[in-house]
Amino acid sequence: MRKVVAAFILIILMLNLTSCYDAIEINNMLHVVAIGVDRGVSDKWRLTLQFPTIKGSGGGSQSSGGGGQEEYTHVTIDAPSFFAGINMLNASLPRRLTFMHAQIIVFSEELAKSGLIDEYITSIHRFREIRQSAHMLIVKGKADEFLKENEPFIGNLVAKSFQMLINESNNTGFFPRVTLEDFYSGLKSSYRQPIATLTAINDFKSFQKEGEPWETGFKTGGDYIAGKLPRIGKNKIELFGTALFDGGTMVGELSGDETRYMLMVRDEFERGFFTMKDPKEQEMIIALDVRGPTKPKIKVTLDDTVPVIHLKMHLNADILAIQSGVNYEHPKLKVLLEKEFQQIIKNGIEKVVRKCQNLNTDVFMFGDHAIKNFLTIDDLENYNWNSHFEDAKVTVEVKVAIRRTGTQIDGQLARDTERDE
Repeated sequence: MRKVVAAFILIILMLNLTSCYDAIEINNMLHVVAIGVDRGVSDKWRLTLQFPTIKGSGGGSQSSGGGGQEEYTHVTIDAPSFFAGINMLNASLPRRLTFMHAQIIVFSEELAKSGLIDEYITSIHRFREIRQSAHMLIVKGKADEFLKENEPFIGNLVAKSFQMLINESNNTGFFPRVTLEDFYSGLKSSYRQPIATLTAINDFKSFQKEGEPWETGFKTGGDYIAGKLPRIGKNKIELFGTALFDGGTMVGELSGDETRYMLMVRDEFERGFFTMKDPKEQEMIIALDVRGPTKPKIKVTLDDTVPVIHLKMHLNADILAIQSGVNYEHPKLKVLLEKEFQQIIKNGIEKVVRKCQNLNTDVFMFGDHAIKNFLTIDDLENYNWNSHFEDAKVTVEVKVAIRRTGTQIDGQLARDTERDE
């Protein structure tokens, strides 16, 4: 009996010492960091993949090791499907493609507007190697051209550099953070519509090197879309604005400012610098640091079959700059500034809501609050919120509180404040 037990233990140990027959060494893989999808010409898909060249790493690692600039390359192929394209590319690459670290998925605007994106994205969403947390972008132009320009600008890794860029959504609010799972869920939902981050290659033509200095007019800094910012620099890629969808078809876009208003309603706005006209000196501006401290209160009721939506929002702000020198730090003038800014926000939200209603796309997730009006899922599905949003009656209330007035304060202000108290 002891011999049988000993033999059994030896067999078990021998099995543990064997290697996996289907194991793939890291040296034999190419880690795709970005996926680009366009409509093909020779076939349905034009698939572009970006990955490190692995030069200078001894062939055993995808990191530059010495802290130098990592080099990236890309391949493009027309194929009948996503998976066929992978197999076709593997026939010409010395290492096997793997998508476990892909963080960027880019669809061209042409494809998004064609109404076919749901057919294309299903394959990508179903593939178990691709993370659902990958970022979903719509590029103005071609996805393959976008990936050609997708090089690390600060740092040496594309994935890290792009992740840091995406994180700036928290500090600006000029574009949304949308994952593959977010987009796919909106695509399949009957009570919300999908959105995607809008991106583009800036050719720097909007930057005027010569001409008369800016004298009149007013811009907020957020009234642009991706590809149109008046700037120059080494990095041509920029994220700015939002792509709007009705089902699987892109039907419009939001500017940076409009995106901020949308994110406020969705409770996804964290912070941003706002520029407004001075209430007393219209040719001057005031800069505010604005934050969304509390979750917006949204109530949806049904008047017969017509939705009635009431939105109540509270924002905090700090004064950053007052060009005119008007003493808005004074309690009475501070109230004036608060009322002026909350009217700006109220008008901006109402305008964006009307724009999206005209496009019949609820990107504010009002439908999530409308669920409470239905007893069963069947009732909700039969109502079809997405078909009723364009007829909804929406009221907006905004409250702004200026919490900090900056570090500048004078003796007269202190005396005025004491007297008022």
